[in-house]
Amino acid sequence: MKLLVVESPTKARKIQGFLESGYKVLASLGHIREIPPDGMNIDIQNGFEPTFQVIKGKGEIVKEIKDEAKKAEVVYLASDPDREGEAIASHIRDILDASSRKKCKRVSYTEITKKAITDAIKNARDIDMNLVSAQKARQVLDRLIGYRASPLLWRTVGKGTSAGRVQSIALKLICERQKEIDEFKPVKYWLVDALLHCTNGDFWARVVVPKQKDNRFLAESDAKKAYDGIKKSTFLLSDIESQEKTIKPNPPFDTTSLTSACSSIFKWGASKTMQVAQNLYQGGRISYIRSDSYSISQEALDAVRKFIGDMAGQRYIPAEPCTYAKKSSAAAQEAHECIRPTHVDDSGDDIEDDDEKKMYNLVRDRFIACQMKPMVVNSVKYTVKASCGETLVARGQSIVFDGFTKVWRHTKTSNEMLPKAEKGEKLDLKDSKCVANETKPPDRFSDGSLVEKMEADGVGRPATRASILKSLVEKGYVKKDKSAFVPLPIGMRIVEFLAPNFVDFFMDIKFTARLEEELDEIAHGKLKFLDVVTKVYDKLKEEIGKAEKNKVEKGTGQKCTACKEGEIVEKFGKTGQFFACNKYPDCKSVYVKGEDGKFIERPKKDPPKKAPGKCPKCGSDLFFRKSMYGAFVGCGGYPKCKYIQKDKGKEIKSDKEEAS
Repeated sequence: MKLLVVESPTKARKIQGFLESGYKVLASLGHIREIPPDGMNIDIQNGFEPTFQVIKGKGEIVKEIKDEAKKAEVVYLASDPDREGEAIASHIRDILDASSRKKCKRVSYTEITKKAITDAIKNARDIDMNLVSAQKARQVLDRLIGYRASPLLWRTVGKGTSAGRVQSIALKLICERQKEIDEFKPVKYWLVDALLHCTNGDFWARVVVPKQKDNRFLAESDAKKAYDGIKKSTFLLSDIESQEKTIKPNPPFDTTSLTSACSSIFKWGASKTMQVAQNLYQGGRISYIRSDSYSISQEALDAVRKFIGDMAGQRYIPAEPCTYAKKSSAAAQEAHECIRPTHVDDSGDDIEDDDEKKMYNLVRDRFIACQMKPMVVNSVKYTVKASCGETLVARGQSIVFDGFTKVWRHTKTSNEMLPKAEKGEKLDLKDSKCVANETKPPDRFSDGSLVEKMEADGVGRPATRASILKSLVEKGYVKKDKSAFVPLPIGMRIVEFLAPNFVDFFMDIKFTARLEEELDEIAHGKLKFLDVVTKVYDKLKEEIGKAEKNKVEKGTGQKCTACKEGEIVEKFGKTGQFFACNKYPDCKSVYVKGEDGKFIERPKKDPPKKAPGKCPKCGSDLFFRKSMYGAFVGCGGYPKCKYIQKDKGKEIKSDKEEAS
């Protein structure tokens, strides 16, 4: 028997159907080991080695894999073809006994088809320890930065807040965009248009304002002068310019562009996009979904070019296949293809889930379109002279050849033709307008635009961006307003503290992007795990030391009315934002901010009432208390004595006491 281990049951069932009866396919259900969440669990003194443990609830799966591996003649580790997949394969091998480990081989594929799986098995290899080291470095650095920087936030912003190597950059981008919006000062401008009539119809033309975007008048008086002038003018079509332009198709999808397209077209968040894509990949419909690459295999190119010829005709096929290159230096760090259909002639009509069908059609159409000829348009410009001295322009275009848009319907190209006219023709004024407008602030980030920004800056990787954006919402640092990210006060406060204190470290986009490149270099065997991690850790210690001296709380400028010495400062707790005296614990006054901006001291809670009897453990008085779990009687010697009892007097021991 030959054993093949994948991550998901769906993938396992699909692959089992491709293989002969001598194979058994098991699913690990993702990762089987993790760095324990309670504590750092990084041995800094021993080469930054992380402690791994079997994930809670995975015991039975691990046992089954171990048992089947002992019986197998060969063990194929067939997790996803990226660093994370390589790490999963390594962890599975590591939990096996010595005899079973010798039988392990790594198989890698970018689509779930019979040919891809059988080819991968034929080309089985050893686990790439460079990829494993790169993934381990990512985990270790994220844990080190998170566990060392977050306590500063607890003392400055609020308990439970956290910093992260990529998470904090994403939050910074959202907050900086909000700051741009808040500080934006709109500028008024005016547009002056005329509806003109020629022999064959009407068209709108705009008064030209030299050196101004979109021919905007920035002074109302100038706009009114032009408007009054054209109302009394005669018009002559002084020039006609005509030019053919080609509009090229977009590249095939990678993870970022797929996320962006689904955000703008379907209004989906990044997490939903990745979940739907994962279902299609595991079902064998599309290729691997976490990719930074636009490359296409020769086999897929041959298939799509044949399909285009059969579907649309030879005139839609370019002489040579279209190739696309990434602009980002950090791009295409994984040796993947683009995201494409596994079989281009599969229409997807039998896909039952509506969202999966929509995405499949989008991926397939984009892939077909990327290998078709450009669209050709005829762009026409009319220049009109008014007797008042103003110049007007009108633009139109017509589609000469639809090219790739025969398949891809999401290209924003107008087909607004101007009526045919002759140079030197006199034109009649039918209408005119002077419209006031004002400039708009930049849009807030959506999932798509934020992921695009992160890729452009070299921050994060396809496998992590969606989960990071989801985490920011779940932690309460931002909220979603329809499809837009809106930072919440606690998120703004986190960035206000982290940005200046770690400006040359993980809050610097260039530093973070360079670190991503170094992780790539570990994956390619050009750098060593220990060298990269040691360098970052030394920088972390230095920056933490500086930040320790700058733990400045955000003040309000108002004195504490209780102690007369402290300042009322902004704080955050489990329930959100609140205000308190900065002399805590000497002064424990808490304040409420009124609508008028003034602070009123929150009434102190009544002291707990004394309960009958004495604590059987330490002899202290007992008191009636309340917690989130209800009423109880507790010892007045808390926290030294943790004795509590229910109303009926039954003693409740703490977890630590029961364990002892």
